[in-house]
Amino acid sequence: MSTSATPPTVMTSEAWAKQWKEKNATWHKDVTHKFLQKHLDKLLAARENIKIFVPLCGKAVDIKWLSDMGHTVTGVELVEQAITEFFEEQQVEYTTELAESVNGRLFKSIDGKIRLYQCDLFNYSSTIEGQFDAIWDRGSLCAMNVEDLRRYVDLMVSMMHQDCRYLLATYDYDGSRYGGPPHNTPDDQITALFGERCDIQRLEYEDICSEKHKKWGLEAIYEKLDLITLK
Repeated sequence: MSTSATPPTVMTSEAWAKQWKEKNATWHKDVTHKFLQKHLDKLLAARENIKIFVPLCGKAVDIKWLSDMGHTVTGVELVEQAITEFFEEQQVEYTTELAESVNGRLFKSIDGKIRLYQCDLFNYSSTIEGQFDAIWDRGSLCAMNVEDLRRYVDLMVSMMHQDCRYLLATYDYDGSRYGGPPHNTPDDQITALFGERCDIQRLEYEDICSEKHKKWGLEAIYEKLDLITLK
């Protein structure tokens, strides 16, 4: 008896909001991501007080960790609940204002070092706050619906300053057994998306398979980290 492959899951804005509302944001980590800690030097490249972009940032504690070092961190997140929970849980005072340019709102720390836009990611562009010195992408690309991947990468590349350092964390698994998210992002797909315009350096490839992943139907899953720089 034949079995059909599992198609990639298509996520809507309502579906993401529901995950947060039901406290089912299982991708969130309460500690700074170990890849970011280990390879911080690759992201910063000995630069101080730089501008860092975090797409689909959720309430990542990485944001405050980077801001506490003196960097300015700009994030984009669709779900307002995730943003307000970030400021409340990290005990960071903030203000909020309409951001008509992105059809959303801007939540920013009093010192201006943390700037989180609540909006559709594709409403954001380099015209808002210019290009960035670094991008920390943990699970953002692999949260994208397949049909949006090319547009996503075009947006990321457009926001890269010439010396931008882009740390990209993604997952590698048998995509026929689980539809995501996070979506399977094989190396050939990353090369196809970035290869013409960027150099790609592999930094990590780690087996992270756990009982959670086995419940997804997976026998193996790897988290990987690449450093993306403009050619």
